Amino acid sequence: MKERTKEILRDGFGCLINNAAAIRGAKNGPLWLTIVMFVLSVFLPVVPIFTAQANTNGSYFLNTYSYGLERYITSIGLDLKNNRQAEFNISEDHLLSVTENGVAVNFDEYGTLKEYASYVNTVTNQYDFLVYLAKAPTLSDKRLINSNISTVYYGLGSTDVSADTENIYRPSYMILYENGIYVAIYENNGTKGVVSSYVGDFKTTKASSTFLTDMMTVKDKESHNVAADILDDDYTAGVLKNFKRILDVSYETEKVHGMWISSGIYCAVFFGLGLVMGFLMWLLTRGKNNPNNYFSLWLCLKIAARLALAPALITLVVGFFLANQTPIIFIMTFGIRVMWISMKELRPIQN
Repeated sequence: MKERTKEILRDGFGCLINNAAAIRGAKNGPLWLTIVMFVLSVFLPVVPIFTAQANTNGSYFLNTYSYGLERYITSIGLDLKNNRQAEFNISEDHLLSVTENGVAVNFDEYGTLKEYASYVNTVTNQYDFLVYLAKAPTLSDKRLINSNISTVYYGLGSTDVSADTENIYRPSYMILYENGIYVAIYENNGTKGVVSSYVGDFKTTKASSTFLTDMMTVKDKESHNVAADILDDDYTAGVLKNFKRILDVSYETEKVHGMWISSGIYCAVFFGLGLVMGFLMWLLTRGKNNPNNYFSLWLCLKIAARLALAPALITLVVGFFLANQTPIIFIMTFGIRVMWISMKELRPIQN
């Protein structure tokens, strides 16, 4: 092996734990290797974030608490099936349509002015959950409809819309768009903001002419149909499980979009962090008593690029256990590394 190759390998691997090796590599090592190290340093910390988001299901907001949705969805679904002979259909174009007694329901008859279905609490005589139908082909349409619905309040102890500012409540609701779904959960008898929400679409949902029937069909361990009964906990739990499966599938498009957007943002942040750290080292070496005051900004940027790899590897490993803290882990470890080199190799001469 050539001596030059040995030096490149020594400084390349050595910069993981040795600051002097990072400086030597930045000065004498090949530029392409420095660039590769920096690119890895930008992308490696993003891997745990990307993986965590990829493993997130659409029903994540129901993981710890169901908010009573098993009862609401089951009751509304049974009412639609038994009393209105309703069926939901997902077309090959991934659009939702609703029929009652075989006749298509006109979405325009409902929207924000009139709910399509509801769950009324027989004890409080209040709405606990509302279902709306709306076309809303564009995102701006959806935002407008959701904004309109979220500003409707009802008087306590009734299902009547109220214009008062006291003794009012806002029920949770679900909007079924032609091309997607939105769920907003509010506190019972509350007027505060959304406790939890969900956005999904039908782009990855399989075409079905029995969408509602499938959701309301629950099977036991022997694959036998469980009798539809709102008072049967096993049945309501099964309906909720089916509903969560729908949420998971409908969330795929939103999840993939969010994964790439957030990953791109974090890559930009980590790239900028590397530049800032290089600039900071350049400032720290400007003193007249600093033996490294001949370091150029370009050299300091290359040093930072090599220093960043070790923090990136640490973040990659630890981030899989603490995905939510991944950005902080990388920023802290990278900052400590730069502080370390500033106090050792880059410190000014002490008189």
